[in-house]
Amino acid sequence: MTSMLDQEEIVKYYDECETDYRLFWDLDRSLALHAGYWDSTTRTLHEALARENEVLAQKAKIQSGEKVLDAGCGVGGSSIYLADKYMCRVTGISLSEQQVSNANKNSEKRQLEVKPEFFVMDYTKTTFADEAFDVVWGLESICHAEHKEAFIKEAYRILKPKGRLIVADGFATKSGSVSQNWLEGWGVNHLESITQFDQYLESAGFQNITFSNITENVLPSSRRLFWISIPAWIYSKVGELFGFRSKLQTENIKSAFHQYRAIKKGHWQYGIFYAEKK
Repeated sequence: MTSMLDQEEIVKYYDECETDYRLFWDLDRSLALHAGYWDSTTRTLHEALARENEVLAQKAKIQSGEKVLDAGCGVGGSSIYLADKYMCRVTGISLSEQQVSNANKNSEKRQLEVKPEFFVMDYTKTTFADEAFDVVWGLESICHAEHKEAFIKEAYRILKPKGRLIVADGFATKSGSVSQNWLEGWGVNHLESITQFDQYLESAGFQNITFSNITENVLPSSRRLFWISIPAWIYSKVGELFGFRSKLQTENIKSAFHQYRAIKKGHWQYGIFYAEKK
């Protein structure tokens, strides 16, 4: 494995590449930095991005008025959805000051009876009290943790008894086979294996652990990124020459190409972990 990305590099990735999410991924409308969930109810990317929030909320058994931690909240999309749909008291945290600022702006633009709160914070070592939340929600954010076990232990600490953890992300299926040439381009150190993540959950004390492989529901987005990446890479390289694109932004586009090849080879899959605190 190559050298680990530090938190500053992960923040730099999101801050610098946010423009790509605006250009190619419906960010301004969907407020989504995730893949989306395609099924018989979805026809467009916008619908798929919204659908993933719905699917996770159902799997997490979200109830009205619950306290939810959106761990790695991005620009606030899931937090706003949960506050609007379920009247949840949501706290969103991110390492990026830019994301927290944008999340607050996005929340203010919407007529929400209960507005989420957003803070700059590390989800592996939060400042929250023990047993503060009913649900900890991690949507394509836990992949960035250098030590996934640290996040899981912290989630267990801040969850109330019978609280629930929901994580949707990419997971390695073959040891050592997930190429760093696309992970680092997306600010990811490594993907944890499904088996190892499950073991971390068990060791922390979680019970009723389930894993759902939803790769087929994510594949249309993965394929879309692949086809976008080819002309986008040319655009980005030209942009580098003329000074309006950065090398990091080009690496982001390159990763969009390689992730699809890796998922088609079976090197990683996309899934949802659900677990309950005792």
